[in-house]
Amino acid sequence: MLVIDGFGLYLMTMANIIVIDDHPPVLKLMASVCRAQGHDVMAYDNAIAGLEAIRELAPAVALVDRRLGEVDGLDLVRQARELSPGTRCVMVTGCTETQDIVLAMRKGAYNYVTKPFEAEHIITAVNEALIEPQDSPPTKQKLVIVYPKYAA
Repeated sequence: MLVIDGFGLYLMTMANIIVIDDHPPVLKLMASVCRAQGHDVMAYDNAIAGLEAIRELAPAVALVDRRLGEVDGLDLVRQARELSPGTRCVMVTGCTETQDIVLAMRKGAYNYVTKPFEAEHIITAVNEALIEPQDSPPTKQKLVIVYPKYAA
């Protein structure tokens, strides 16, 4: 896969991605979007199994829902960053409040995508996370807020 940005070309290869969301249709959609891009994807419908997979597999990217039943996705992101510093966590949620977005970034989220989303939003967030090397923590965080098509 080839990604082009304003600074040059980046050749993207298959990456290991973990998707964690407790809503089955959203989980299936995000996993299928990533698989269609050629990535190896593991999907989890609960935070505990997803966090264990992050610890064991150290994926390049983890797409994490903000609210995972009784578990706060923000805590999961913080724990994931401790267990696997090279993993870029992308928060995917229906929460669009600025305070929530800032808090997610402070907890270690690399990027933030709001629901409802288009497949291209997930593809862009994953590609941006993959541009940085997995083996070193990011030197800066990017904040991209994708507003829903139909805002109230």
